[in-house]
Amino acid sequence: MLIMGYAKGYKYAGDGTLLVKVRIPSIHGPYKQTEYKGRTPRNYVLDKDLPYCNSVILPHLPGEGDVVLLGSVNESNQEWVVLGLTGGTFNAGLTNISG
Repeated sequence: MLIMGYAKGYKYAGDGTLLVKVRIPSIHGPYKQTEYKGRTPRNYVLDKDLPYCNSVILPHLPGEGDVVLLGSVNESNQEWVVLGLTGGTFNAGLTNISG
């Protein structure tokens, strides 16, 4: 099974493996807690509690909010691997307008 998620951070394991912290909206809740129609979601996972997923080699390190493609490692969909970056980002189209 393939699914999209948002990168929330990354780190390297002791063996040099890239691990990406990913928010999968259908599992962990929306990107921002306030996006749930003005209410607090019941099963929202805080960013600090999101899991790190193993990753294949990526063309560049993922930034905050980059959309990543994940594949399920097993049939129970409990373990995921980051297969690539889609080129999209949660923050696309937002501009800093002050005035």
